[in-house]
Amino acid sequence: MVKQPPQQYKPAVLEKEIQRFWDENNIFHKSMKNREGRKPFVFLEGPPTANGSPHPGHVLTRIMKDTILRYKTMSGYYVARKAGWDTHGLPVEIEVEKKVGLESKQDIEKYGAEKFNEECKRSTFKYEKEWVEMTKRIGFWIDMDNPYITLKNEYIESVWWSLKQIWEKKLLYKGHKVVPYCPRCGTVLSAHEVAQGYREVKEPSIFVKFKVKGEDAYFLAWTTTPWTLISNVALAVHPDEAYLKIKYDGDVLILAEERAAAILKGKEYEVLDRFMGKELEKKEYEPLFTFETPDKPAWYVICADFVTMEEGTGIVHIAPAFGEEDYEAGKKYGLPVIQLVKKDGTFHEKVTPWTGLFVKDADPKIIEHLRERNLLAGVREYTHDYPFCWRCESPLLYYAMESWFIAISKRRENLVKNNEQIEWYPEHIKHGRFGDFISEGKDWALSRDRYWGTPLPIWTCTECGHQVCVGSVEELKQLSTNFSEPYDLHKPYVDQLDVRCPECGARMKREEEVIDCWYDSGSAPFAQWHYPMENEEVFEKNFPVDFICEALDQTRGWFYSLLAISTLLFDKPAYKRVLTLGLVLDKDGQKMSKSKRNYVDPSMIFEKEGADALRWYLLSTNAPWMPIRFYEDAVKETLGGFILTLWNSYRFFATYASLDGFNPEKHNVAVEERTSLDRWILSRLQRVTREVKENIERFEVHRATRAIEDFVVEDLSNWYIRRSRKRLWLEEMTNDKAACYSTMYEVFLNLSKLVAPFIPFLSENIYLSIKDNGMPESVHLCDYPEVTKELVDENLEEAMKTVREVVELGRTLRSKVGIKIRYPLSRAVVVCSKKVEDSVKPLVDLVKEEINVKEVIFSRDKKPFQQQIDNKEMVDVESKEGFLLLDVVQTPELIAEGVSREIVRRIQSMRKGLDLAIEDRISTKIMVDNAELRETLEEWKNYIAEETRSKEIEFTAKPEGNLVKSWKLNDTEVTIGIAKI
Repeated sequence: MVKQPPQQYKPAVLEKEIQRFWDENNIFHKSMKNREGRKPFVFLEGPPTANGSPHPGHVLTRIMKDTILRYKTMSGYYVARKAGWDTHGLPVEIEVEKKVGLESKQDIEKYGAEKFNEECKRSTFKYEKEWVEMTKRIGFWIDMDNPYITLKNEYIESVWWSLKQIWEKKLLYKGHKVVPYCPRCGTVLSAHEVAQGYREVKEPSIFVKFKVKGEDAYFLAWTTTPWTLISNVALAVHPDEAYLKIKYDGDVLILAEERAAAILKGKEYEVLDRFMGKELEKKEYEPLFTFETPDKPAWYVICADFVTMEEGTGIVHIAPAFGEEDYEAGKKYGLPVIQLVKKDGTFHEKVTPWTGLFVKDADPKIIEHLRERNLLAGVREYTHDYPFCWRCESPLLYYAMESWFIAISKRRENLVKNNEQIEWYPEHIKHGRFGDFISEGKDWALSRDRYWGTPLPIWTCTECGHQVCVGSVEELKQLSTNFSEPYDLHKPYVDQLDVRCPECGARMKREEEVIDCWYDSGSAPFAQWHYPMENEEVFEKNFPVDFICEALDQTRGWFYSLLAISTLLFDKPAYKRVLTLGLVLDKDGQKMSKSKRNYVDPSMIFEKEGADALRWYLLSTNAPWMPIRFYEDAVKETLGGFILTLWNSYRFFATYASLDGFNPEKHNVAVEERTSLDRWILSRLQRVTREVKENIERFEVHRATRAIEDFVVEDLSNWYIRRSRKRLWLEEMTNDKAACYSTMYEVFLNLSKLVAPFIPFLSENIYLSIKDNGMPESVHLCDYPEVTKELVDENLEEAMKTVREVVELGRTLRSKVGIKIRYPLSRAVVVCSKKVEDSVKPLVDLVKEEINVKEVIFSRDKKPFQQQIDNKEMVDVESKEGFLLLDVVQTPELIAEGVSREIVRRIQSMRKGLDLAIEDRISTKIMVDNAELRETLEEWKNYIAEETRSKEIEFTAKPEGNLVKSWKLNDTEVTIGIAKI
């Protein structure tokens, strides 16, 4: 039996009831148990950090993952879903610094590293409850009881094992390089971290005059970082470009010929000499600043191919302490490295005018200083992309310093090769944003001079210098004299161990850094299983994973670290398919942030519009990889559009089916015995099912949801149900009524399964109210619908499409002449081919009823009706197949029928006003102030009675009842009174 649904759709109430049903009956775990032994679809969760509350971007990723995983489970795959937590690194440290009131690494040292790390550990799961609640509330099924956690000893041990493999391949080394450095956090960043923090900035760029030694002339150089001039040791020119010595504005200047033409365009200057860049090599100039005495020759011209003619002057100032290209050029020429900036980003005491000033803040003062010395040739505002720390948002500086690196550059070709094996969605990222990044393959700056993270497992002997990379706890035990249980592989425990050198027996000291937390999360494919210490077979069965999904900003974050580590260890990609999601923006297309107050709290939407409405909005609005605007009004529209249409359609069926005691087995009518309309909706459902499956397999979830929405709104609600209402109003269970019920039952049963991955709550509610005892206890334990080929009737679908087009044209013509649809017309003429006529004729009753005409005539030509068209007795419109003509002459009989339909509409409205149930009977009394019309309306009493469930209809001068109302209908005053019997 079909259960009676509630009168109103209350999303929060319904969804919480369904959540209770899932919890009490353990449906999530049953859905996995259900598929044990079947082909696996391996998913890897990108681990969020739980020391910050979830935001709308997290909601989108969790909804998208859940949709794909539910679909795959229902499609017969075994889909394990292990949650994960990313627990190390600067995000946690910064949170603790704010809480405790620390502002620098020096403050942390005073506070105590051990105490600080304990605070970090406590902070790690500060918002875990919020994450769990949000995850459950949106219906994301993932095992949060048994997650992988990056701070666990077992996880760290697997990470150490991986680093030892890289060490043994001689790909892990300590090097002195110019690296991106955050002065606020006091640590270097890797290339993929830097890639996440670029912003467009406007800064001063300056043209600086460097006095040529022994000559009354200047080299003209250009820089966008005035503060680096403090450490200038050379000037670079391109060896194969032409340079000029010119006289301009009272100065003799040397610059590239091509750049002189660009910079001084329209201005007069005298060319004194011309030479190639290589002729300037080793030419000396006077230093701008002498705060440091260099230990090697400096302040002369060098040649470098990286000098460009695209901007500047063709002469580049070189400071090896602050530029990667500068540093490499410096090594080639043996230039000194003058480092006068401290690790907190402020100038050293030797830089007396600006001691203690942050370098970026010193720029205006340095510019003014050069102006006073007449060494400033010009200042221009320069707009460019500059990197900021992705965590604390401080501007990064490039420092020449020691760090531990992974030699990614030696495996660059392998990275590119393995990327070719991955399916990227959208495809253009593969060779675009991601492909470009890995093709450059810079060495990974792995070490972090911080506290809360996986310790770098490298120990160095204090006597002989021998180094050991520890790859397991067992190895550490063997090397230590004081290893004790319980142990914690974090600082300070590992640094308190007495580790002895296997070569000479002397004490070893650990390299004090921790590692990049991106390496932690990128190790998840194997570290979540504590591989290779255990679960070797489990890992091998689950590697590489089938599917990962995160937002676009992870392209150079987690997606990269996964591929880099798996390439280094196994020379395989870590994943086969990756779905990259667009960013979540506010209503105006701006990035959301709490500080801008443009942040929408998802929990508010859950309570008002519901998780299903939010899910459907996020899934259907755009392609998954496109940006999406997140705001309540849009979700409200989705609720009022698709969700409520589905609910009301289902409620219509369930209400009548419950009242009539419809039994799917007892009252089933064979498909071939059903009407064309029934067979059409079943055929349409098959086509939509095929379309949904094809699109979701390509992760084009927006196309899948739109196909369903179009089916529910246009085909099911606006056409099938509207056309079928009268079939259910008969008292007895006729064959036609049973056929209609059977059709709707099959549609809603299959539709509940079709929409289950997308809107898991409402789909479950519909399924539970119509399933029988022999079916699975939850829609999410069912198989995903397959296309039943026998139900597909392409000819019928094409014919119905033509009928609906004709109907639409008919309504357009009615609107054009101002005749309401309730007022019948005598005839319509369809001018079309014989083929179209033959296909439409079996459905002609639909045309008659929808356009509300007494007769439909088919014709090959509209010429026979031209005179009536000219006399305005007929109106016409061109269609795809030919023409549609309507006879618009109204007779008293036609008008009376139209008024009767108007009366029915008003009585139905009054029934709602009295809150009457569908089965309630009424007594109806009607006053019509036009005697001729009233007499004609007598013929329509039975029609009015049947349509409104009126036991009696009486035309009277003074209507009475529980509710009495008056209207003007077709220029006639009509008063109606109804009373419940």
